[in-house]
Amino acid sequence: MIVTIANPKGGTGKTTLVRALSGTAAYAGNQVFLIDADSRANTMRWVTMSRQMNVWPDRLEAESCLDPDRIYKLALDRQKDGKIVFIDIEGTTNENLFAGLYSADVVLIPLQTTQDDVVAGMQLALNHIPVVEEDQKRKLPAMIVINQHDLVTGRAKAHEPLREILRESGVALASQPIARRASYQSIGAAGTLQTVAKSDPKAIAEMETLLGELLDLYRSSLEGVHV
Repeated sequence: MIVTIANPKGGTGKTTLVRALSGTAAYAGNQVFLIDADSRANTMRWVTMSRQMNVWPDRLEAESCLDPDRIYKLALDRQKDGKIVFIDIEGTTNENLFAGLYSADVVLIPLQTTQDDVVAGMQLALNHIPVVEEDQKRKLPAMIVINQHDLVTGRAKAHEPLREILRESGVALASQPIARRASYQSIGAAGTLQTVAKSDPKAIAEMETLLGELLDLYRSSLEGVHV
């Protein structure tokens, strides 16, 4: 399975999700490969620090790649090796974004319930992904996950129209939002949710649930091919 995590807008928490999901997948016993396709290379700095601090999972490999052709080939090659591949895409619309989409089995779109995030996420789901589907003659499933969620924002009436847009978009919506937790911030420097000094079972459970839903979405798309 190749999961491209993307939103054309920056600041939606893509890289944090990549760290948390890839670590969770590795600790679940999967061989995982992470492609950092962001020119800022935040993910690779995290990799370097994690290795230096001996908190890097054995089953997780990572590589920085900013060439769209190589992103595409690298993702497919590692998938053929039996690995779950996560691609961290920079928050902009460029060739690397489309390389991630063309190679993906599933696209995860993180966003917060703000107008800019929702507009960018809907542009990706309803404009860019259909172009890839038409070109490749295949279904490319996508899932939206509300990220960096808190109770105040979640209950704010001003955000309800945006939440309604998401519900009515026809795009799969993760069953639960990803809360704004200190544990997600703590892995920003190094480590995974499973190796931080103070374990957060709720954060781990959130990532396990999200990973399971991505796998279910992927399996459903495979079943649709054979119908």
